[in-house]
Amino acid sequence: MLWFALHLSALPLEALLVALPAETENSEPARCVVEQRRVLLACPRANAAGVQPGMSAASAAALLQGLQLLARDRAREAAFVERLALALARYTPAVVIEPDGVLLEVSASLRLFGGARALNRALRATAHASGVRQLRVATAPTAGAASLLASMAPPSAPRCRKLCSTAGPVATPCPRLDPIQAWHQHTRQRLDTLSLAAALAVWQLPARTAELLHGIGCRTLADVRALPRTGLQRRGGGALLECLAQAYGEAPDPRPWFTPPPGFELGLELLHRADDAAMLVFAAERLVQPLAGWLAQQWLAASRIALHLRHETRRHQALPDTVLRIGLGEASRDARQIGLLLRERLQRTELPAPVYALELRLEEAVSHAGKEAALWRDPRRNSDDDSRGLIDRLTARLGPERVQRLHLQADYRPERAMSSVPAIEANPGADIALLSSTPPRPAWLLPEPLRLQEQNGRPLHGSLLTLRSRAERIEAGWFDGELISRDYHVAEGRDHRLRWVFRERRGDVAQWYLHGLFG
Repeated sequence: MLWFALHLSALPLEALLVALPAETENSEPARCVVEQRRVLLACPRANAAGVQPGMSAASAAALLQGLQLLARDRAREAAFVERLALALARYTPAVVIEPDGVLLEVSASLRLFGGARALNRALRATAHASGVRQLRVATAPTAGAASLLASMAPPSAPRCRKLCSTAGPVATPCPRLDPIQAWHQHTRQRLDTLSLAAALAVWQLPARTAELLHGIGCRTLADVRALPRTGLQRRGGGALLECLAQAYGEAPDPRPWFTPPPGFELGLELLHRADDAAMLVFAAERLVQPLAGWLAQQWLAASRIALHLRHETRRHQALPDTVLRIGLGEASRDARQIGLLLRERLQRTELPAPVYALELRLEEAVSHAGKEAALWRDPRRNSDDDSRGLIDRLTARLGPERVQRLHLQADYRPERAMSSVPAIEANPGADIALLSSTPPRPAWLLPEPLRLQEQNGRPLHGSLLTLRSRAERIEAGWFDGELISRDYHVAEGRDHRLRWVFRERRGDVAQWYLHGLFG
């Protein structure tokens, strides 16, 4: 087994600032998180000014003018970790949520994502896109070891002679050792060097245990493992022994798997009220990463999503949510594509009132099992999928009523054989099937057929036209009382332009008409 542990060292602060872009840190005021009137965590600017954890809130405010004090919100922290778990579920279904991070068992996913190093880079990129700014990642063959290594800043591990390299997230064992044994040995060596006091703090064990072990000269985990187990057990060290055994892989460590919800409805509360829809773009993108992860784990692709903007109460009257519904011409679970559509739609939306929260809902999804994700397409390939992505972006920017395509109808009358429908609702496959059994048609039909003069039985349009095709007879409309009887020809003028003309066969006198122009 191979576990990846992602530890969020600045979770209390990041959970409050998740809707703000990282680029605005220099323009925003310095902030710190306060719990029980004590500083729990401070941003880098506040740390540089001398604000440290444990300091009283009053002292911190006096030390740095304009310091913004934020109360800790454990509910937001839990929601932040759950959104991250949903975003990372695209890499493996074996996800475990911890109070300050996420654990992933990835042994079955290594080949799919190109190995441990490539997967490590992908996990970091997804976490950064989900709003994580300070992240520590560790890998180990056990969940307890990975979680402990990620929660601490361990010293550099000593190099073993039988290990070629310990640089990077994964050690490379020599061929003389079994890879699994070498990997376990490397992890044990890293655990042995960890500080005992820091490990006890991570495991949240009683302070009495730390005082007892410190008094007998134990400074590292290796020192504790050298003690007699029975004596440590009698002196109240049973919980410590259990944590050590699970971290070193000597005892089972069952953990409950994270179970995604059956449907996707995820909200995000803003730190500040937003007066402009463009300010909501960054916050909306924070909800796209969990959506992509949920879709990947469910083997689905989104075909219609809805973004609900919750407004403040105005004059003691609750305003209804502003709902932005976005349909995708081709179902997708690509976070980049969905985020781009939300950005285009939000930038052209006017808000009736300030917004204090967002909620992203998945309204329609289709099965997407075994299909190639857009992330891995060859950019040099000019496929229909690329044109669908362009149509989706234009629809989100201009509106569905302004981006339309011609849709063929099952009617032989040319003026009724096509209709304009929104591009995201058209079915080009059905159009191709109808068009394959039809003679060539011009790309441009006149709104109404234009009556033409004739000379010696030949039509005139700027010049005398020459018929270049045999007659195509169309007789239809008897079923709705609008019968037509025409003979269509492709005609060429002196300017070498091709026209689509017909001769009306009803009545006593035949008459020529121009109905369309070829491109």
